[in-house]
Amino acid sequence: MKKLFFLLLISVLIFSIYKITNRKSNLFFSIGNTNGDFYYNKEDMHISEVKMSIEQNEEIHEKKIQQLLVKSSRIQIDCNSFFRLTSYDRILTQMNDLEELIVLIRKYCKEKIEIILLQEQSELADYSNKKISILCQKYDIIIKR
Repeated sequence: MKKLFFLLLISVLIFSIYKITNRKSNLFFSIGNTNGDFYYNKEDMHISEVKMSIEQNEEIHEKKIQQLLVKSSRIQIDCNSFFRLTSYDRILTQMNDLEELIVLIRKYCKEKIEIILLQEQSELADYSNKKISILCQKYDIIIKR
């Protein structure tokens, strides 16, 4: 009887330690809007600025951006805040920058990434959204409309 009680006590202790140490926070990090628990949003922002901030490990809300990327369970990127629709050449340049940004974010985060497509209704916006959708399929990213 004592052995059974001892085994039960050890099992409960191991289970409680496992639950305490394996607790994962649901941190939501947003780039381009203020929806998340932590967000990176600047006026007149460019994709290259975001990449540079991640590479230089800037502080956001008293936390390092790379640490936020590692600990976030969900990351949202709003393309409306940094995409400029002026010409097809500009869009292709921004798509290359966006791909580099996604690769950089994937370096730190293996969790779910969402991209909000452009809401503008124009031929350039439709073209950009198609290119972004192809990029999302390539890197296993969720598209939010």
